[in-house]
Amino acid sequence: MKRIITFLLLILIKPAFSQSVDLDPHSFNVSYVNLPPKPVLDRKNRTFSITINSLNAADPKGAKEYIEENAGIDGFSRVASNGYLEIVFNLENSVSILEQVTKQVIFERNANGVEVPVTIYTNVFKCKDYGSYNVVCAADPSLNKKYSLENSYTALRSYRNQGESNASSFLSPVALKSNYWSNIISNIEYRLNHDYGYIVEQTSDYVWILDSKKHSEYDNSVKALTSIKAIFNKMEYNQDVAALKTELEPVIEYFKGIDKTYAEDERRHRKLRYEAYFNLAVIYHYLDMPDESDIWCAKLIENKYDASDAESIKLKNENLREMFAVNQTKTRHMDVELRSNGAKHEEVDVLNFDPNYFLKDDPKYQLVSLILTTKDTVSGYAKIRAIENLDRRISVSIPDENGNHNHIFKTYFADQVTKLVLQENDFYSTVSFKEALRAASKPVFRFVREILNGKTISLYGYANSEIIIKKQSEATGSSTSSVGWQMNTKAKFVELARPCPKLVARANGTEFQNDLNSLRKFVEALDACK
Repeated sequence: MKRIITFLLLILIKPAFSQSVDLDPHSFNVSYVNLPPKPVLDRKNRTFSITINSLNAADPKGAKEYIEENAGIDGFSRVASNGYLEIVFNLENSVSILEQVTKQVIFERNANGVEVPVTIYTNVFKCKDYGSYNVVCAADPSLNKKYSLENSYTALRSYRNQGESNASSFLSPVALKSNYWSNIISNIEYRLNHDYGYIVEQTSDYVWILDSKKHSEYDNSVKALTSIKAIFNKMEYNQDVAALKTELEPVIEYFKGIDKTYAEDERRHRKLRYEAYFNLAVIYHYLDMPDESDIWCAKLIENKYDASDAESIKLKNENLREMFAVNQTKTRHMDVELRSNGAKHEEVDVLNFDPNYFLKDDPKYQLVSLILTTKDTVSGYAKIRAIENLDRRISVSIPDENGNHNHIFKTYFADQVTKLVLQENDFYSTVSFKEALRAASKPVFRFVREILNGKTISLYGYANSEIIIKKQSEATGSSTSSVGWQMNTKAKFVELARPCPKLVARANGTEFQNDLNSLRKFVEALDACK
């Protein structure tokens, strides 16, 4: 009899208590301007010029040209002289010390097809860059700041005989210079740009949405997600968000209603309230309303279900309020100068150009085509020297009113481009990866030459020296010149071969080495695996 009564009581309990509450994260897009902690408030003053003191640096002329072509501050225009901010570089030499020599025995087939042992000697160098640069603002000394260019890293060089290894006790300044120059641009990107730049962010965040199809709130939760994704897709970095807030009101009111409908101190109710409170805190943050976001952060904490999320959003809100105060604004949405690294802002005196000069006739230029992330295609002429040293940007001519390519150029950055076509069979893609010699660096998009596009893995060449390997399923690639690949080659191949047990056995042997032929052979074997 007691069992019957218990069963009757259970079926009389409100359905919400018996319904499971599973939440899944779903992303949505946002666009805004990252405000700087050291702002130049008047937009007309957002200009910079560059002064370079070479001191003991190797190839001072090359260093000057490289920095002038690649250095930039988001939201600023570069001028030839007398910029509101003057960036003064004091370049010095880089040094290297031989730290150790490692030996590895591999087996290779000789001309008779017999496997013979070969000893590879790897010199491990400890390297260090020196120098500094200053930001000087005569009109506002509070903007002055000094940055160090000191940077330590490890470089590897491999040799097939001990004599060559013994003869290489250090790396020459010439061998170190390209890394030094790259370090300078990375330093500007991550430190100088962070302090002064108005960086346009095109990124994403997430909300939590109910994933229990039998729950009575499921349809409403999914409908709210559809609205959030569609409305935030309209967000532009340079447009007011007031219209978006109006469109989001029904979604906001829906989540606010959860607070009243599911008010009990029971785990499923608290989980639903967590969804509502978290989503409201996130929505208000991206509507540039940090105070309103904090209200829902407080409710998240009181709800006692994963309160750590609330603390994280509160920190973002506090930082946003600080940036609003420093920048004397209440929004991250404004019109700013788009990136113009290396492009001087100066008037083109067309009258002084030869009217019969066209880039198509100049042997220093080559016709290229860019396929942009917007799906648009751009064709124009680029300097052959710039193509030979492709890294993170390329300047391409745009036609004048008569359709001629001569004096007007536009700079495109790697993260704006999906493919660069030089000739019929010469293609570049853009891939995000970390610099090989800087383990702590962030992945950055660069132009890389296509070598092999496999079903699961692609190979690319970067700067005529590095091989970049990228899984089709992953957002970033890896340089096989990195310390991880150099010191753990076999483990890297085994990891990549896991979908194919037969290939794992081969990867555990000595068949695959860290060179282009082995990498190509490996990718082709992985594609052929059944």
